[in-house]
Amino acid sequence: MEGPWQAKKFVTEYLASDVPSRLVSFRNTWQMDSEVLPDPVYYLSYEPAGLDSWPTIITVQLNTSGFTRTDMVNFSTDPNYRATYNMRTYIWVRGEGPEQTTETRDRLTTVIRSALLDHPAMQASESGYFPSLDADVLLDETTLREEYSDLSYAKGDRVIAGAYLAYEFSLNEQILRTKNGDVTEFEINTVPLTWEDLA
Repeated sequence: MEGPWQAKKFVTEYLASDVPSRLVSFRNTWQMDSEVLPDPVYYLSYEPAGLDSWPTIITVQLNTSGFTRTDMVNFSTDPNYRATYNMRTYIWVRGEGPEQTTETRDRLTTVIRSALLDHPAMQASESGYFPSLDADVLLDETTLREEYSDLSYAKGDRVIAGAYLAYEFSLNEQILRTKNGDVTEFEINTVPLTWEDLA
């Protein structure tokens, strides 16, 4: 099975590929430049001890909510499962003041939400990222929610604001089993014991 690390990797690489061009479209629509709606610097698929680049997008996997067997014709085939992961994609922004910082965070959250809800784009990324992954990638739109953090003040007038999008993400996964061997013959080796061996 691919496992949660593959789900994180898939979402991270999809966003890294999709968001830059999507940001250009949003800037043109909103008539903004890169200073008002900046490019996220890092796309991370791990949980960092500290942030040193801003804005930053981090995708994490919280837990696995279930496995549903989708296909197993007989015991000679490997079973297929639909694995569902509870995921979060965080957006962290740091700026000069509270208004500018929260506006940048809210705009970036809208862009990331748009990317995650773009099912055809996410589907099209399968062959590019994981050629061997036989997956019907599905982000359950009914589970998507956004939550925003309170403002945190850094040194001076620096302000940090964050948000995350929580959602369920499903992949098709296969359990690859080794086939049981057939025993055709066996040999028993006997070694006689002496009284010295038992003493």
